[in-house]
Amino acid sequence: DIGDGIESMVARTQQGQHLSTIKPAADTVWKYVSQSRRLVIPDNAAIDDFRQQYEREALWISKILHRATPFVGHIVEQLDKRFLPVELALLPAIESGYQPDVHSAENAAGIWQIVPETAHEIGIQRSQWFDGRADIVESTVAAIDYLSYLNAEFHGDWLLTLAAYNAGPGRVRGAIKRNLRQGVATDFWSLPLPRETREYVPKFLALVAMLRTGPLPNFDIPLIERGDGFKLIELTHRVSLDKVATASGLRESTLRRLNAALVHGVTPPSGPHRIYIPAGQQQEITQRLAESKSLAMFTVPARHTVVSGDTISSIAQQYGLSQSRLLELNALDDTLIKIDDVLIVRINSAVNQPQMEYVVTIGDTLSDIAQRFSVQVSQIRDRSGQPLTNHVIHPGERLSIVFDSSAG
Repeated sequence: DIGDGIESMVARTQQGQHLSTIKPAADTVWKYVSQSRRLVIPDNAAIDDFRQQYEREALWISKILHRATPFVGHIVEQLDKRFLPVELALLPAIESGYQPDVHSAENAAGIWQIVPETAHEIGIQRSQWFDGRADIVESTVAAIDYLSYLNAEFHGDWLLTLAAYNAGPGRVRGAIKRNLRQGVATDFWSLPLPRETREYVPKFLALVAMLRTGPLPNFDIPLIERGDGFKLIELTHRVSLDKVATASGLRESTLRRLNAALVHGVTPPSGPHRIYIPAGQQQEITQRLAESKSLAMFTVPARHTVVSGDTISSIAQQYGLSQSRLLELNALDDTLIKIDDVLIVRINSAVNQPQMEYVVTIGDTLSDIAQRFSVQVSQIRDRSGQPLTNHVIHPGERLSIVFDSSAG
């Protein structure tokens, strides 16, 4: 049963851990992973074929490993803490190439490529501002939890575990039942699984085998010290990554890679106002941000997250709005709201005209945005509040919508 499977898995893991500690612990991440033998690589033609292909594309594989630099140290440490094979740190190379902002056709996201249904099942936070699937810490915890669960379900068989991670446990269970009815083997290599899954497992094992081989022509394995390649800092107010980049001197592209979970590049209205920065620079960057005037100038509209007991009437009264104005600001046709809805509310600020930030999505036009928020097109400005020079807008672009302070 599953209990026996867990005990067997733990026994094998502890044995692998014992064997891996016979050698002195490696001081770099990829060396540590390459020395581990917690995963057994079988003698298999499909693995050999992919390994030969990888060796021909060694330069491409090297680029992927370099792309992992900010994340892989954290992943290896977390796998080690949970007594799982540290070789699994290579799994995002197959899933996403360590690109945290990648979305698949099935809407999988993050370096672990977690789909929305799985995210919901394993409790990953998601909102219009934050997607935990792209957060390195939250997604790694979730992926490890999920891999542990799958490995227990399939009695410690890592090939079936990996197949289930790719195709889903239900499909793997169904393939096993089918083979049992037919009286044939139920190991991974014998199961009638989709082609993608039948290739997914040997692809991963071939990559592990290649890393264990060591130096090859054009194969540049980055020397990354053990431990996290990033640090979390707490800020006192809402910030955007572009302004953090300007204030800190960091490249905006670096911040966006580390903070891909911030859907619009801005911390959520109600917080937490946390961002990741490269390791080793925490004190210096924090000091620069504290001294920055441009960072403090970042303002955003007030928003209200609906809680139990809230009504349109009570929220409108709380923010000094009429009900009709609140409905208009949120493009609502009726007063039906539900818990965790985020509503736009008017800002009673020192400026004459309250503003809100809007991020353009695919298919948006200026007239659509104006109609949604009950404003004139002329009230839609660029991100700094200046009039638009033309009517061409692009997905991901941030606009400022200026409201008539006399309305409501």
